[in-house]
Amino acid sequence: MSILTSTEKLWFPGFVLFLQALMLVLFGVLVEYDEFGSPVEVAEPSSVPDSNGSIQTFYPLFQDVHVMIFVGFGFLMTFLRRYGYSSVGFNLLLAALVLQWGTLTSGLFGFIKISDDRQDLPDDQDPPYEIKVGLESMIGADFAAAAVLITFGAVLGRASPFQMIIVAFMECIFYSANEALNINVLKAADAGGSMIIHTFGAYFGLGVSTVLYRKKASDHSRNSSVYHSDMFSMIGTLFLWLFWPSFNGALVSGDARYRAIVNTYFAMSGSVLTAFVVSMFVDPKRKIDMVHVQNATLAGGVAVGACADMVLEPWGAILIGCCASTVSVLGYFILSPKMEKWFCIQDTCGVHNLHGLPGVLSGVASAVAAGIARKVETSDNHVIYGESLYVVFPARAPEMFNSTGCGLSSVEISLGVECGDGRSGPRQAGFQLALLVCTLFIAIVGGIVTGLLASLPIFQQTREKDFFDDESHWKLADDADDYLPLPDEDNVEAADVPDNGKPPGESLFPAKGKPGSASLGPIRSGREFSSSRSVTSRDLEEVETRL
Repeated sequence: MSILTSTEKLWFPGFVLFLQALMLVLFGVLVEYDEFGSPVEVAEPSSVPDSNGSIQTFYPLFQDVHVMIFVGFGFLMTFLRRYGYSSVGFNLLLAALVLQWGTLTSGLFGFIKISDDRQDLPDDQDPPYEIKVGLESMIGADFAAAAVLITFGAVLGRASPFQMIIVAFMECIFYSANEALNINVLKAADAGGSMIIHTFGAYFGLGVSTVLYRKKASDHSRNSSVYHSDMFSMIGTLFLWLFWPSFNGALVSGDARYRAIVNTYFAMSGSVLTAFVVSMFVDPKRKIDMVHVQNATLAGGVAVGACADMVLEPWGAILIGCCASTVSVLGYFILSPKMEKWFCIQDTCGVHNLHGLPGVLSGVASAVAAGIARKVETSDNHVIYGESLYVVFPARAPEMFNSTGCGLSSVEISLGVECGDGRSGPRQAGFQLALLVCTLFIAIVGGIVTGLLASLPIFQQTREKDFFDDESHWKLADDADDYLPLPDEDNVEAADVPDNGKPPGESLFPAKGKPGSASLGPIRSGREFSSSRSVTSRDLEEVETRL
């Protein structure tokens, strides 16, 4: 690619400004407060919506999820040695875009349900086509942002900001379509979004990454970490790890929310212990890999998500966490290199190992849990849910058989249960697997289509020399290179020192006893920890003295 002109550099902010104007108009036309935010216009105090109750129910969890999106995901991706500004900054930009656009796409697909409701009501009682927003929809928008940020991790450092805006714009449409498919047709249980969010975001990202494949990014010298960048990444890991129970329990209620928090708590602890153990087992020197600690320790939260509100018992949650972190570590160690070698799938952050594989595991676990769930005891092989069975699996509630209802008990009605589809346990398990398959299909196809769109020249692909580097997009401080170590060959090039006849890229610092050999050591590219040091100003002064 050629260097962009000053006018071409304005295309990206101009397009973002256009999107903001478009969303502003759509919000003005379609979006209204929900019942808790609308001004009170009723005379009876008993009919006033309990806004304070809604705040107490949702806002604490919303805060936790919000921190995960903007701090957890942002800092988790700062492991790249010279891409910290972009990791945190573009994470903020993309998430802020999705908060608005995801609200609109989710609401627009919600019109499907409004159309169904209109068929059952007189013309004078038709519900209006409006998008109601409140704390629940804000959490839903954060969930959509999580899916987009997972995709961002797959192409981190390789996709330009312009391309990522297009990816986020398109992904919200596919994400909302998949979500609407589940809400209106499949009706599978996925409390923590392991299939809807994590699996979708990971495989959508892999689809985009496959199309945007750039061979020179694989072994690029800047596709590596240094000590302090890995430390910053651990900040993101810790924030995500601490708040993940809120993520899985945010949109469920009652005893289902209680179980979601407890199950996630124990699954996360199991994934940490197993990640450390398996990391040492797979390393020839029996050392712990920071990549595994940053990512596989979180796999338990993903894997337990789809079944977080189900009756797993604490030991079952721990088992799921242990299995998830094992799969995650093995994915980093074995699967990722082979995926790139055989299928040309580059995955900068390893989202397939943190979100994709554990998400698939969660879908399978949810199908097993749904298949053995029963309302009352029937055999030793079933798990009893009692009155909360239809809270966890709404589609298993009895069908409406006449105008009086579907025979729900007073307790079930008080829990907010409505008439369902009358599904059996095994049938519900089938729909759990159907959601997993549909999510994989929509994500992969949608990712490939979006990648083809984003690869158009107008969206300004990143030049190979600018891979994994903040300098092409950000104004850096004068002393940036003191804190953002350049790989060896970049430093030598930047120093503008004659090479004395040495081939390009070869170090000017001969190792002791080995004339002409490099002394700074190799840089391990990819999502690995790099122990090589950078060239300092003192080193350059030494070169000049020798020359």
